[in-house]
Amino acid sequence: MTKWFLAIWLISTSSKGVSGMKLAEWLDVDYRTAWYMGHRIRRLLSDPDWRKLSGVVEADEMYVGGRKKPEDDDPGSGSGGSKRGRGHGRATVLVAAERGGDVRVRRIATHSSIEVGNAVRGLINPSARLITDGLPVYRRVGRTMAEHVTVDHGRRRFSDGAGGHVNTTEGFIGLFRRSVQGTWHWVSGKHLDAYTTECTWRHNRRNVSAATKFIQALGGLDVGPLGYRELVACG
Repeated sequence: MTKWFLAIWLISTSSKGVSGMKLAEWLDVDYRTAWYMGHRIRRLLSDPDWRKLSGVVEADEMYVGGRKKPEDDDPGSGSGGSKRGRGHGRATVLVAAERGGDVRVRRIATHSSIEVGNAVRGLINPSARLITDGLPVYRRVGRTMAEHVTVDHGRRRFSDGAGGHVNTTEGFIGLFRRSVQGTWHWVSGKHLDAYTTECTWRHNRRNVSAATKFIQALGGLDVGPLGYRELVACG
């Protein structure tokens, strides 16, 4: 129990997560045990008071996963390197952030107006003032919100001078990427939701003490079991 409580404390109170290798070192267990413990603890991190975001809400996307190596590209494509932007084959995640409030994250299958619209409506109250970049896929769902403000990043405009920006979402995206690059180094598509949940949970408690984070993490102990076979199974 001492090792479990220490692991919960480390993961729930760290700024950018704890790697399985470091957890194994600190707990004096082997790596596979530490990795398994980490995923079981991520299962505890849920928001029981979940609600749709309201007020001023920003939305943006992030892509997770490594780019293809140049030798993996089609030699006849003329790309000569890694493929960037949409159509890259990496996992796509929509991030919504309420100004001064919580962040919500949802994985989307494609970068279409239907997928993006469904995610936005599932995360954001229609009474909100929605702020996005100038991506056309937001236009349709923007019309279902009380107001939709766009910032044209393509013209190097990152704020309209009246509070129209997506800096809050980009800040969270930057934090998540630093967690991946500096702590976990790589996140598989299978476990992506677990890692985004962990980062979102901590971000939404950024203004509470470490002791409160720990106690709230313990509040999730009544979640169902998570077997090792379920974690490592293919598909």
